[in-house]
Amino acid sequence: MGRSKEQIGRHCPFCGAIVVEGEYFCRSCHKRFTDQSELDAPSTTQPDTYVVSVRRTYVSVLLSFAGVGLGQFYNGDTLKGLAFFLAFIAVSFNVVTTQYQTLLFYGIWLMALGEALWSARRINRYERPFGGGSSYLLYGMLAVYGLVVALHFLTGEPTLAYLGRVFPAVKLGMG
Repeated sequence: MGRSKEQIGRHCPFCGAIVVEGEYFCRSCHKRFTDQSELDAPSTTQPDTYVVSVRRTYVSVLLSFAGVGLGQFYNGDTLKGLAFFLAFIAVSFNVVTTQYQTLLFYGIWLMALGEALWSARRINRYERPFGGGSSYLLYGMLAVYGLVVALHFLTGEPTLAYLGRVFPAVKLGMG
């Protein structure tokens, strides 16, 4: 059987651990690479082995698609998530009114989607520190969103028009 590329001799120049092709940092010593050519440097030290927690970009985007701010909470950005959520709710429930209400409604949603994707990629490339877990508000918000959806399916209340104010994808689907 052939050997995979990660076993052919691509080693971290700092600790000597095996590095998978396409990685932007060493999963053993957590140091970032600036030049791909330095990955073949030999080392005589034994690397430490432990797993670095990374963010799945598709989960981050799916959460932001479902509810504004959830992707930020997943990435550990509690303040950004709250800012996106509160701005979205203020526009959605007409606390902030403007002639560009619909544009602002979808603009905040798309900005939250893009920021969640960008932030997850930066965490995975080790360009940004990650505290090691999602914000606790993620679980609270998921519970609240789950209750709202369960109430709708069980009782018919809140109406789809109301759900469209909370879930942008529902409003987009309603036309």
